Amino acid sequence: MIIRRVFFMAVATVLVFAGVAIGQADPTDGAPSSPDPEVREVEVLEDEWNTANEVSDVEVKLRLLAEDSYHVGPSGRIYGKQQDIDATRAARRQKDASPATLKFAVTERRIRIFRKVAVVTGSAVSMTSHSGQTRAGNPFRFVHVWEKRGGTWQLTVDQVTGVGN
Repeated sequence: MIIRRVFFMAVATVLVFAGVAIGQADPTDGAPSSPDPEVREVEVLEDEWNTANEVSDVEVKLRLLAEDSYHVGPSGRIYGKQQDIDATRAARRQKDASPATLKFAVTERRIRIFRKVAVVTGSAVSMTSHSGQTRAGNPFRFVHVWEKRGGTWQLTVDQVTGVGN
């Protein structure tokens, strides 16, 4: 199973960097950027995913994550769906105890569809607001792999890499 995932990620990465794109998106203007309905569907899911991470919404993450999904964090640590959900629950408890809010400023988002697989790449920075002040976190790049399973897009891979200043 892991070999299949690693092979799949390698193939998807090669296709992404080879520029075999069917649809692309850059949501910096906030407007739908693609007439392709599948690309638009993934754009909406990406927005849901970001919001779920901003507010630590366990229910949305349970719905969007595939059972066999995994996350690769900036340190290279890999964890599965249950670990992601547990971390989200813990983050939710912290957010409930704090007046701070979190937003992700996403730029350079690109979506490519390869049959029943969507690969999303982009850059982002976290913005934390508290008592009228906003602080930017460290910038990062991300890769999300969505698979269409049974007619529904599910996030199977979420990879984040920190970007030095």
